[in-house]
Amino acid sequence: MTDWSRDLITHSGFKFHVRPARPDDVVALGAFFARVTPEDLRFRFLSSMKTVDQDRLKSMTSVDHRQTESFLAVEPSNGAIVATAMLACDPALEVGDVAISVSADRKNLGISWELLNHITRYAVAKGVKRLQSLESRSNGSAIKLEKELGFTAEPYLGDSTLMLLQKRLDQQTSGS
Repeated sequence: MTDWSRDLITHSGFKFHVRPARPDDVVALGAFFARVTPEDLRFRFLSSMKTVDQDRLKSMTSVDHRQTESFLAVEPSNGAIVATAMLACDPALEVGDVAISVSADRKNLGISWELLNHITRYAVAKGVKRLQSLESRSNGSAIKLEKELGFTAEPYLGDSTLMLLQKRLDQQTSGS
């Protein structure tokens, strides 16, 4: 598969570089999550936590690049991670779960929008047929963004606090 590193520009004019995570990104990823609000940590991991532990950081930076990909958005001027996007697929690459986090100081710049588009293009190129995201009902901004990008929302069976957002990809091409 081709290199999925890219320079991206958001609607607000914010420029960043997106690239796959590497095992040597553990410390930088830990520093990134220290700049994510407690509420956004809860939204990202769907549980209450004050910090992201080393085992989780290692699992986010040492991925197989087949079923799982972890993208980091870095600021070109200093290399600081400003956002992360993860895609975790089932073994058949039919369904991919998506999760995105943006640091508190870089929210509302359009980074999530660009990352979700990037990860969608990546999933289409891999042949993934459907993307999905499990969101807290109180995460209105993520639900709104995903709906704007063609995801449909439905209640998550078994947990009334969650919403399942899904997008079919099997009608798209990698150029979309």
